[in-house]
Amino acid sequence: MRWRKLLLLSLPMAALLLSAFFNGARASINDNVRGRAFNPLYGLISFNCLDDDFAGRFPFTFTFRFNVPACSLSQHGVHLDADDNFSGEAWNPVLGFIDFAPAVAPPDNYAFNVNCLNQCNAANQCTACYNENDQRVYGWGRVVVDGRWIELNSTIVPQTTMTNYLAPQPGIFSGYASSTFGSISFNCSNDSSCATEDYKVWLWKLELKEMSGPNWSFSEACTGGARKAVFKWLRRSGTQTAYRVVINTTNSTSSPVFDSGKLGGSATQLVCPGPMCAFTPTYNTSYYWWLQLWNENDEPTEYFQFDTNTFGVLTDNIAGNATANPVNPNLTFTTYRHEFPTPYFTWSPFEILVGTSTEFVSSSSYYTTASPSTSFPCVGLACQYQWTASDAAAQILASTSATTSIIFANIRPQTVTLSVTDTDLYTCSMTTPVLTINFQLPIWKEVKAE
Repeated sequence: MRWRKLLLLSLPMAALLLSAFFNGARASINDNVRGRAFNPLYGLISFNCLDDDFAGRFPFTFTFRFNVPACSLSQHGVHLDADDNFSGEAWNPVLGFIDFAPAVAPPDNYAFNVNCLNQCNAANQCTACYNENDQRVYGWGRVVVDGRWIELNSTIVPQTTMTNYLAPQPGIFSGYASSTFGSISFNCSNDSSCATEDYKVWLWKLELKEMSGPNWSFSEACTGGARKAVFKWLRRSGTQTAYRVVINTTNSTSSPVFDSGKLGGSATQLVCPGPMCAFTPTYNTSYYWWLQLWNENDEPTEYFQFDTNTFGVLTDNIAGNATANPVNPNLTFTTYRHEFPTPYFTWSPFEILVGTSTEFVSSSSYYTTASPSTSFPCVGLACQYQWTASDAAAQILASTSATTSIIFANIRPQTVTLSVTDTDLYTCSMTTPVLTINFQLPIWKEVKAE
């Protein structure tokens, strides 16, 4: 009983000592980098106090052992922001805090900044960045207590990298950094040591990199109809176990025109209309859309809104989007005004002979905003035409007319294509099957023997 009282009396003093040593003030729950790196001389380096384990994980200098909640005494964490620049602090029991955005110029005087996609220099007190293109980590971290530097873009192979949003599981660090006290490994898979010490550094939060729409191109509208949209997204990091897509014609998630509800899985797109979506877009309409994701703990994110000012990407009908919704064009995508033109043509004679003229006649149709799903024959200026042949030697006598003649100069198999464009500049094409061009047979004339 006496030792328990002694322990209770000792805890406040221990907390005071620890608080004096762990002088970080960052709230780790807001930092998106987690895990531990490893140095052969000093052991594990914690990138987020959420992963600290004082009960045996790190060396002790106290005469007794006790468990404390993560981050209660040491609030440290490293963060990778939207510009892919690092900040915050890691921690090691011997080294103390390691600052990833010190107010001191690094040894290369910010020369590493040429490898950063965004500004990372003295102006914004940045000494480390991530390049999404080559998935490399560049720059420096600094040991606070003695000023020793850690070089992230070192010559040790493999160099420090992080899988980006194009990977099945983004946000995983690997490779090595270097320092005067030896290499620092960011993943036990670097040297196949995971069975001995299972450590890694990773982006732990389920974060979004990109949303895009409508992802329905001219060629897709020509073959699959104009009333369709594909809602796509890419994760920056984290694990997705479910998703939800909300679509509306107003800038509100209330009373939407479509709500998928929570759908399980790691899908990165929703096709409408499709097996998981009963919604069919309306012609010439601007749509807002939102995305919600769930992580491996079945915890939902907030609603992410499609917004081209942040991470939204407008993929098709860009001109139509701005025209149809001048108020919030960055928050919407706009569907096509009507169906696309239907090109069609015939030719005669059907058997094509080299060096002779073959007539090609269009009987195409088009659609209008007033009658978006009703076709009309192309007459007058309603349609523009463009005839092409796969053989550049073919002579096309009227390449922009509804009717043309083509003289083929070679007998090799060829094709002919007609592209039809309506008054809204929607274009579709039709191509013939491979045509066989024959020689003209000689004229046989029976001659009476003399």
